[in-house]
Amino acid sequence: MNPGTAEEETFMLPVGTSTIGRTKDNQIVCMHKSLSRKHAQLDYDGKRVRIADLQSKNGIYFNGKRVPACEILEGDTFRCGDITFLVEGATTRSPRISVGAQTLPSPLALDASMSKRVTKVPPPAVLDDDQRYKDKLFLLIRASELLVGEQPLERMLDELVVLAVQVLEVDRIALLALDDKTLQMKPRVIKTFVGAAPRPYSKRVIDWVVDKGSPTSFADVSRDRTLPGDPKEDASIKSAMAVPINPGGGTVGVLYADSVSQADAFRPDDLALFRALANMAAVAMDSHALRRGSEKP
Repeated sequence: MNPGTAEEETFMLPVGTSTIGRTKDNQIVCMHKSLSRKHAQLDYDGKRVRIADLQSKNGIYFNGKRVPACEILEGDTFRCGDITFLVEGATTRSPRISVGAQTLPSPLALDASMSKRVTKVPPPAVLDDDQRYKDKLFLLIRASELLVGEQPLERMLDELVVLAVQVLEVDRIALLALDDKTLQMKPRVIKTFVGAAPRPYSKRVIDWVVDKGSPTSFADVSRDRTLPGDPKEDASIKSAMAVPINPGGGTVGVLYADSVSQADAFRPDDLALFRALANMAAVAMDSHALRRGSEKP
């Protein structure tokens, strides 16, 4: 992936069995929250490469579908959690499995969910601002390309959320949309990198944003008494930010992210990025509604 650039990382695949996961006892180590400790197993017999899911939480995906196992060939990509790997030279004696760092997918690929999606390396204590802005600019360029594609709405919204995960340090992120029947905000896309919770977002924050109709961030939700509802519901949540999705006729959704471990985690430029992504989601949802309306007799 990203051949010839500093972002490329390549693993030689020996004959026999190798594993992919977060911990150092794997042959292919990728320390990302979306991967399990032992996520997948690769078997190479000298001719063919086969991958199998090791009962991971977030699974393996091939051709846009979650699969328990499959055979992969030279040039194929597969995804473990939110990380995409590329098989190079599978017809040679030792094929390579490549994964990049600090790069983003090409949403204009034949299958955007299977494009070379990778994530950033854990940031240093003091993150270089220039690199932050470059990463976010690149994200916006990639996200804008989604709008000119012909992907289904659910795929497009999922890709927007995955892009955000790659440049923002979040524990949970969700895109909620208005249910036409109940008129309540219902989750459409959820990504969580922490333990199970009764609800993977703060309803108090969602209600506040829907009521006010404006983007905002909260330094410490667990201590915020200005939000509606019972603060005990959010005792485990520190930072949060949320932006209404409004195509012009009212709020039809909310883009939400939080950190359960760090207070005051989000910067103004993080919120600005969120606003841009929410606007793109609004355009996508509005276009989908218009197309659906034009298809009715």
